[in-house]
Amino acid sequence: MAAQAAAGDQKEATACRGVVLFEDEASFWLDGTLHHTWAPVGQQPRVDTYGLRKTAHLYATVGLKDADFTYWFSPVFNGKTFWTFLKRIVAKYAPRRVFLVIDNAPWHNLPPEGKAWLAASKIELFRLPGYSPEFNPMEPVWKTTRKMTTHNRFYETTLERDTALRATFTRFQRQPVLIAAHVVRFQ
Repeated sequence: MAAQAAAGDQKEATACRGVVLFEDEASFWLDGTLHHTWAPVGQQPRVDTYGLRKTAHLYATVGLKDADFTYWFSPVFNGKTFWTFLKRIVAKYAPRRVFLVIDNAPWHNLPPEGKAWLAASKIELFRLPGYSPEFNPMEPVWKTTRKMTTHNRFYETTLERDTALRATFTRFQRQPVLIAAHVVRFQ
């Protein structure tokens, strides 16, 4: 169902020289996470931790046609920061029209001035059905990010963690093949 809807959106986007993007957001704590790893029998692997969240909030999109990746570090998730991210997306793809597929997160509700801007802008929002992360190719992109950047790693500072995240995202931007497989089933 979502794959068919995305294909229809892609046809409409192609007809008007627009672009179809999937959006999602993720949080990354300073604390590392222990993930699949090898260790000798009887020796539990360790990942140091401070026991602090020190969360990095990120909005990101992935392009349906070419796996083009865009991200933005946000101070929090709310309607105003989502609106800021939308403006960045519109500016990046100008003058093309943007068809943005989003989930039903509460921060996707824009403030009144954001709704007025949306009506006059070159972006159209499409909501996924509730509780359906399997229809959003950004979800496995976040999983890939965690595998490449945060699993089984310890960062002493938020700067170290954020630098590592930026390096991973730069790889996604320079080598879209790293995340293209997550999008291909929607084409």
